Amino acid sequence: MEDSGKQLLQSVLHLMENGALVLTTNFDNLLELYAADQGKQLESLDLTDEKKVLEWAQEKRKLSVLHIHGVYTNPSGIVLHPAGYQNVLRNTEVMREIQKLYENKSFLFLGCGWTVDDTTFQALFLEAVKHKSDLEHFMLVRRGDVDEFKKLRENMLDKGIKVISYGNDYADLPEYFKRLTSEISTRGRSSAGVVREGQLNGSSAAHGEIRGCST
Repeated sequence: MEDSGKQLLQSVLHLMENGALVLTTNFDNLLELYAADQGKQLESLDLTDEKKVLEWAQEKRKLSVLHIHGVYTNPSGIVLHPAGYQNVLRNTEVMREIQKLYENKSFLFLGCGWTVDDTTFQALFLEAVKHKSDLEHFMLVRRGDVDEFKKLRENMLDKGIKVISYGNDYADLPEYFKRLTSEISTRGRSSAGVVREGQLNGSSAAHGEIRGCST
């Protein structure tokens, strides 16, 4: 793994150790393997682990990574078709607890540009949570083409997601995210609010309860 990838994983792990929850659409367990190499243990969860997922959503199982599509180490929990989620998504208690996170916390989307188009993510959050435009979630993206960047920002606003550029190149992300992680961890514990756009750009203290996607 390249050093930039390790730096990103270290930043996500640092956030988790400071109370952040991690939800991912990835099947791999790179974050868990990286943590193991650092002598730290993370648990992989999928939506079939209803009891554990409920505890995760209630912030009782923080050093766990929720894989909403499943994780390859548990083939029985992998879902490749929307119909496969029907049984799990019928568990209204689990769904509601996860949705409360989207309503009450700030999500930080990292490497998740197409997550909002994901069927499971839509079922868990976008279709059920009301008044999304009043929420404050954040998505880190490469600026790229200016017109496309502006279009993405406009499309995300009604979902309660503010799109923030970490730079013009992917190589800018690890250092940007490391700086953001440091602000969240060192200053966020005393903050009573949520992350503001200016804070994501490094101008002020950030809140320590960002809930996000892993890379």
